[in-house]
Amino acid sequence: MNVPSPTEMKPGAALYAGQDAPAICLLDGCPAKPKTRGLCHRHYQAMWKAGRLDEFVPQPRSRKPGLICPPEHAHADTTVCYIQHKCRCDACREHRSEVELLRRRQVAFGRWDTGLVDADPAREHVELLGEFGIGYKRVARLADVSVTVVRNLVYGRQDAGPRKGEHVKRVKRETAERILAVKPDLDALAPSASVPALGTRRRLQALVTLGWSPQRIAPRVGLSPTNMTRVMTCDRVSVATHRAVAAAYDELWNIAPPRAAWHDAAAYSRARRLARERRWLPPLAWDDPDTDAEPPVVPDRVEPTDGDEPVLDEVAIELACAGEQVRLSKPERLEAVRRLHALRCSDRRIAQLLHRTDRTVLRDRQELGLPAHDLATIREKATA
Repeated sequence: MNVPSPTEMKPGAALYAGQDAPAICLLDGCPAKPKTRGLCHRHYQAMWKAGRLDEFVPQPRSRKPGLICPPEHAHADTTVCYIQHKCRCDACREHRSEVELLRRRQVAFGRWDTGLVDADPAREHVELLGEFGIGYKRVARLADVSVTVVRNLVYGRQDAGPRKGEHVKRVKRETAERILAVKPDLDALAPSASVPALGTRRRLQALVTLGWSPQRIAPRVGLSPTNMTRVMTCDRVSVATHRAVAAAYDELWNIAPPRAAWHDAAAYSRARRLARERRWLPPLAWDDPDTDAEPPVVPDRVEPTDGDEPVLDEVAIELACAGEQVRLSKPERLEAVRRLHALRCSDRRIAQLLHRTDRTVLRDRQELGLPAHDLATIREKATA
């Protein structure tokens, strides 16, 4: 190709320095549309081979009117303004150029990473959290990601168009890591979520065995006495109630309730009697009230079958005879009364050792057909 001489150029071509871009090539006789430095592609190649590109200054960047984002947008931080908002300010252009240059270098070196990963693990994890009771909005709040991202991940695209309902195949690696970091535990549940009441009931029952009446526990957990009765019998409770009961249990499990005033002593006695009648377990019976299996309980009456005798716990009977407060079935209590009666203990003494009332011991002794010790026998035992 013949390189045009300077006389063939349009007047002022070498002085072009940022005015409006020409409509045609700067070289005379060339009607082609200019591409770079006011030259068409053919003449640009010719000037480059001849080493005369310095005679033509670069053209100014063209901007379309109305495509400059507000200054509060993150122009130089992300490519959102450049790609989605079509912003062409200097900051967006420079950032886009840097990102594109880095991408091309990584592709050339074979190290390009799009930052996207398979969306299936994150989608399955969100579905698992949903089965546990954590909704997708709660997951988005805990993971600090957009609600739209998690919703599209589970239910597909919700925006109008031909791709509506289509499940996303890839997500950002950072988004997937944040979603997978949300664990299905009680701390992740919303306060209004519903959970099984087993652990809550066991904690309240354990406190009642210590003498804490439900009316005294209710203000500590933010419930009325009526609601306390419902909580101790229902199957599910809110997470807020579960946390309040757990906090009260951690505070009171090793503290005895006050008994100085007569009404406190009466509430203490009623609570202990209620727990004893319903055979509730104390705090030390549980390692984890939420997950421990229910220990086997010997029924009050074990009817013998095929000539078998009722099952008796010898250790429990010996501890009860020594004055320890243990759980006894009806046959075990009768055996303890029989043994203590053989030691010439009075009904009142037996009631004190077994933590029962005198009337209960009297009924058990009469059921066993044991006579009452006379006063002389008891005095003889006391002086022996």
